[in-house]
Amino acid sequence: MPTKEYKWLVDHPDVVARYPDEYVAIVGEAVAAHGKDLETVFTEASKKGEPLIHKVRAADKDVC
Repeated sequence: MPTKEYKWLVDHPDVVARYPDEYVAIVGEAVAAHGKDLETVFTEASKKGEPLIHKVRAADKDVC
């Protein structure tokens, strides 16, 4: 069964897209932390609850 965090992530791709090539931590229905260092993002987000961590892929500008 999908979590609340997963459902929010799927429903808000525009928000997550603001963080290309970063880890994004979702807690509840919000971005709790983001950055390039997974351990730092996890530690910061864990202060707010149990996070779902997602790696945002950088857009490939060479693809047509």
